[in-house]
Amino acid sequence: MDYNKGDYVVLLFLKEAVEISCRCKNWTLESGYYMYIGSAMNSLAERVKRHLIEEKRKYWHIDFLREKAEVVAALLLPTEKQREEELSNFVSQYGEAVPKFGASDCLTDSNLYRLELRSIERIFSSIVLKWRDKYDSFFD
Repeated sequence: MDYNKGDYVVLLFLKEAVEISCRCKNWTLESGYYMYIGSAMNSLAERVKRHLIEEKRKYWHIDFLREKAEVVAALLLPTEKQREEELSNFVSQYGEAVPKFGASDCLTDSNLYRLELRSIERIFSSIVLKWRDKYDSFFD
């Protein structure tokens, strides 16, 4: 298996409410924790590394958010088959979607979710434990 392609989760924290503007779209985000879901079927590690870097040319929605939010954690899920939409739908059960954020190439309405602190551990442990059993390819 190619471990440099798959899906990922980035956990971010906003200290205060902010306005995010990107390509004629605007979002007002409250302070708190946010989880962003993405995929990179070519160079997974490089994509996530890019999200960790603060100074860069802004291209994706998360780049504009990243300018104002701190990265708390990132989880890389190597897989041969992209499961970004399924992962996003799973996380949507635990948080409030930010409509039209980062999901322009998906059937989901969003790839960014505001979460309560108590939900974060449940999401990460479910992904690592339950998704591993469902999709062995994450951990082959």
